[in-house]
Amino acid sequence: LCAVRYTGVAGAPFRQEQHRRTLPPGEEETVTMAVTFAEYQPHVGDQDALKLTAAGAVKETGQVVAKELRVRLHTPELTLTLLAPAVVGQETPIQVVFQNPLPEALTGTTLRMEGAGIACPKPVSL
Repeated sequence: LCAVRYTGVAGAPFRQEQHRRTLPPGEEETVTMAVTFAEYQPHVGDQDALKLTAAGAVKETGQVVAKELRVRLHTPELTLTLLAPAVVGQETPIQVVFQNPLPEALTGTTLRMEGAGIACPKPVSL
């Protein structure tokens, strides 16, 4: 398991597991792996993905099979609600809702709104 930058460049693997199984003919087996936020957070940036590579080898024949999966980390949505009618030249109250999906508090965050008719965006520290 490693992080992949938005440019496609993969970082160094930060987790590896090895499993040996004997699999009877026609059978299948599932191997699961849970990856916590605390484990992958130090390795990913704002636009990164996680890349999981699984490879298997048949001991008797030497045949190798491999599969790669990229998991894009989704940014949580902001919900914007207009709380009063928008009138040209007047302030308009807007409610912004964001739910922190992480298992730790967010600190040093700033909300900045931009758009048509907003002359000077004012960042709001949260």
